[in-house]
Amino acid sequence: MNKAVKLGLGAALAAALATTAFAQVRPDRAIKYRQGIMQAQSWNLGFLAAMVKGEQPYDQAKFLYHANALEQVSHMAWEGYTPGSDQGAPNRAKPEIWKDAAKFKQAHEAFEAATPKLVAAAKVGTLDAVKGPFNDVIKTCDNCHDSFRSK
Repeated sequence: MNKAVKLGLGAALAAALATTAFAQVRPDRAIKYRQGIMQAQSWNLGFLAAMVKGEQPYDQAKFLYHANALEQVSHMAWEGYTPGSDQGAPNRAKPEIWKDAAKFKQAHEAFEAATPKLVAAAKVGTLDAVKGPFNDVIKTCDNCHDSFRSK
């Protein structure tokens, strides 16, 4: 067997094992994972909100740092909503996440689409430039939480 075929078979096996491992994630681990990502999102949003609200002075470098961090984690939580992870550990996920998966996907795609716009605005460097995109991000958070998170 030539080296290219062996590498291809190895890659296919690795992908199959990774898919199988992902499919077998225990619900409690998926819940803890997504909650951790949501905490990271909240952490970064807190710094951004304080500057937008005037509770802290606007610092372009700090704002950009936290906007970039938010954008990076905006793509991560969704894989933690595995089938069966509505139970297994305390969480506030509503059953609608799994009942209306298309609407849930649309909500998280809206969040993912809003965060790069916030980063772009932060690069402009002014408080006025970030206010609109920041409010757009918050709207996506609120829309998702209103529909898919128990109070």
